[in-house]
Amino acid sequence: MLNVLLLNAYAANHAERLRSLLTTKWRVATLDERQPGAPLQKALREADALITTRFGTSMPQAPRLRLIQSPVSGHDRVVAAAIPPQCVFCNVHEHEIAVGEYVMLAMLEWQIGLARLDAGFRVGDWTGGVAVAGHMHGELAGKTLGLIGLGRIGRAVARRAKAFDMHVIAVTRTPRSSEEHVDSQGPMEELDAMLPRCDFLAVTCPLNDDTRGLIDDRRLALCKAGLVIINVARAAVLDEEALYTALRDRRIAGAILDVWYSYPTADNSAALPSRFPFNELANVIMTPHGSAWTDGLIARRWRFIAGNLDRLARGEPLLNVVSGPRLGPQG
Repeated sequence: MLNVLLLNAYAANHAERLRSLLTTKWRVATLDERQPGAPLQKALREADALITTRFGTSMPQAPRLRLIQSPVSGHDRVVAAAIPPQCVFCNVHEHEIAVGEYVMLAMLEWQIGLARLDAGFRVGDWTGGVAVAGHMHGELAGKTLGLIGLGRIGRAVARRAKAFDMHVIAVTRTPRSSEEHVDSQGPMEELDAMLPRCDFLAVTCPLNDDTRGLIDDRRLALCKAGLVIINVARAAVLDEEALYTALRDRRIAGAILDVWYSYPTADNSAALPSRFPFNELANVIMTPHGSAWTDGLIARRWRFIAGNLDRLARGEPLLNVVSGPRLGPQG
């Protein structure tokens, strides 16, 4: 029987779900290595597979480990040099449906203002309706959506945006010869040329050395005054101070932000999401990194994880391989 270790609460909370989905023989164990005296060294020494969102150079040796499976898509918390040389590292997606729907909601809410209309009407304000010929709300049809990144999330957003008759343009590391739902695309080097064309800008690219601080003060100055930025990728793709000041000074119209510059910790469960008071800005909609956090996501992801463990047990090729072993095949 093979051993899989689910490390930290994010993975460990789904141990029973994983057990119910596996079709091969695995012993499923859970561990929180932050607990005083947690037997992490022993657990890793016995593990054939590890499910974790982070893996660094301080991790104990894991001589049997053949798979590190991330239960999330982003892998900026996994240090490549720390991965044991015999080990494969895989991630999981399955969040594109939820995030695609969130981006559409964000744009629709910005154009229509459903929450604002509801709040006003509950206290007798008919403004915004035909009865008093008040102010009109906008439409998505005809607006230009720019995408930074055209992976699974970017393509899911594009499909939905085209259904609303939007004009969709994109820059990506890997332009494809044909994307049915994208009107035009180019390499990342064409970002400066794309920005002035956008009414909405959705950030859907991974965070890496090339994308950190990608949208800075210089690039924000290229944008329309009416631009609305939607970030569902990683906060650090947008320079924190540059974004705040552009929104504060109304150099762009607004932002819908679901990813942040700091997060809760065990010692501070109510951490502020930024060193700048985005919460004081009326032109910002803020959510707590919840765009992908749906019941459908969890079910899809753990089916995939169980499938990868079954593939490992049967000696079959793994899916979503981020990096392969740095040694020859293990016995």
